[in-house]
Amino acid sequence: MAKKVAALFWELFKISLFVIGGGYAIIAVADEIFAKKGWTEEGELVDRLPVFQMVPGLIATHTAVYVGNKIAGALGAAVGVVAVALPSVVIFTFVSMGYDSLPLGNEWLVAAFVGLRAALTGIIAATIVRSSKKLASAFAIVVFALSLCAIVLWSVPVWAVLLCAMLVGISSEFVPSRGNKFQSPAWLGLLLFLKYGALCFGGGFVLVPMYMEDFVGAAAPYLQVTAEEFSNLMALTQMTPGPIGVNAATFFGYRLAGVLGAIVASAALLLPGSLLAFVAFRSLERFSASRVVKGLLAGVRPASVALMAVALWAFAKMCVVTVGDDGIAFSPVAAVLVVAACVGTLSRRIGVVKIVLLCALVSLAVHFILRLFV
Repeated sequence: MAKKVAALFWELFKISLFVIGGGYAIIAVADEIFAKKGWTEEGELVDRLPVFQMVPGLIATHTAVYVGNKIAGALGAAVGVVAVALPSVVIFTFVSMGYDSLPLGNEWLVAAFVGLRAALTGIIAATIVRSSKKLASAFAIVVFALSLCAIVLWSVPVWAVLLCAMLVGISSEFVPSRGNKFQSPAWLGLLLFLKYGALCFGGGFVLVPMYMEDFVGAAAPYLQVTAEEFSNLMALTQMTPGPIGVNAATFFGYRLAGVLGAIVASAALLLPGSLLAFVAFRSLERFSASRVVKGLLAGVRPASVALMAVALWAFAKMCVVTVGDDGIAFSPVAAVLVVAACVGTLSRRIGVVKIVLLCALVSLAVHFILRLFV
């Protein structure tokens, strides 16, 4: 048993350390590696993706819980979560410590970040396209539209939108067929990550609007980071190993309470989903057949797509259409890169890491050419 647990830790640690691009990239790599080792059947993890999305939390950690439980029960699940999170927490703690020293005003770094933001915008767009294929019913479309309006037009808190979507979805299964911000002590912000972990359905991108609501802008109750700094952070989460949601949680936790805050925030983010995933995967068939769960998924899936749409617009405003003192500026280069990144992601022929790097390199090349001839 000890050898199996050690092998599980090492394999998941390596995957998290070397795979960049978040939960979807991690589950694809894990599916191939674990099938070769005989721990799972070929395609088993990818087939379980809809179930992973039914449980709040991150896809990467749900993958670890599922495989760990299959190999070594509760101990294996716990070890798996630690293995997946450890590289992300350690690396991004150091990134957070040195973030203020990064020459973010350098023109070449700015040009690279334009490409990174465009790539991220395209990747989110591709994720929305894939997710929207599941919104085939009129009910799902209505929930999506109402969720989007509630967040964008009526300023309803994200957590309230998700809870309402869950309740409406559950209710639909049993119906016959026919705010102001306030300033708070910084350390209290760490408690927010328990909420994020409990309400994160569909992967790390869903967390973006929640992070923006609580940490970005002068009206945010914590930190009040600028929109530009947040976009830089999101680009960095795509360029470093591990789940995107954990990388961002580590950064915000560090800003709130130092190294200890980074650890606490990351652990709080992972705890609710990991516990729920462990309970769910122990009785997978019964869990999947539950009318309550079917209704919850029916409600929360379109709401999650709406959250991703909010994130898409937020990032598009940071690279394609920017608003400054000189008015509104449109970047045709960023627009082309967004489309290219979206198409490349949907084609599945180019890895997410390559897409991000290529967009950054193209943006740098265009900046170099403009300096020479303009």
